[in-house]
Amino acid sequence: MLNTQDIRIEDVTRTYGVRGAELHALGPISVTLEPGKTTAIVGPSGCGKSTLLRIMGGLDRPSSGRVLLGGQVAKEGTTGIGVVFQRDLLLDWRNVLDNVLLPAQLQHRDLGQARSRALMLLRELGVGDFAMRQPWELSGGMRQRVAIARALLCDPAFLLMDEPFSALDALTRDQMGVLLQRVQNAGQTTSVLITHSIPEAVFLSDRVLVMSGRPGMILDDIPVDLPRPRPLSLRDEPEFTALTRRIRMHFERTGVLTA
Repeated sequence: MLNTQDIRIEDVTRTYGVRGAELHALGPISVTLEPGKTTAIVGPSGCGKSTLLRIMGGLDRPSSGRVLLGGQVAKEGTTGIGVVFQRDLLLDWRNVLDNVLLPAQLQHRDLGQARSRALMLLRELGVGDFAMRQPWELSGGMRQRVAIARALLCDPAFLLMDEPFSALDALTRDQMGVLLQRVQNAGQTTSVLITHSIPEAVFLSDRVLVMSGRPGMILDDIPVDLPRPRPLSLRDEPEFTALTRRIRMHFERTGVLTA
């Protein structure tokens, strides 16, 4: 189990061999993410955002450099990490509660305590009444709530989210942002959010890292000093607008966004 909650990314690069040539996809990147905070990473498609997240979670290896989670090198099988992908990856032959309990079973944890926490998380995320339903009976937004509950079940030191709301409609996406913020505020998990949505990045995070096109490197490191909890109406405030404009200007200067 991880004892501290900072993430240190030290000179990380990632290259791939493509048709006999070397594709430089990512880095070098060096940055430290503070314990108990949420960092959003935004950047154009193909810049290596998801690759970086996979390296943090031990699901991919850097070509050079390293990632330290709580002082330990990130590697496959490290406990204390919760991951939410773009797809919910629920098992349709297990009901909602059993899907959420899966990490506790794999880690041989006390299932009585895990069940109580699972039911609490499902209630917090607004799907408590569906604990005994099958995943195929739920909407896309409800399934993603279940996936978030599963990731949070074992009270992870780190929560890594790869565009978790990208497949949802705008209203459901807003609602999910509010619900996720409520769960985040209740704990001390260090979270990383990959997103293409600039407003979502600002709304949910304490800090935004803006990445360049391939090879992905950090263009800007922006603190988000906005009070919590954050209502959706905050997006109309001048401070919020100024932060989204600062991020958008990077993409306009590099030609990712055009007027």
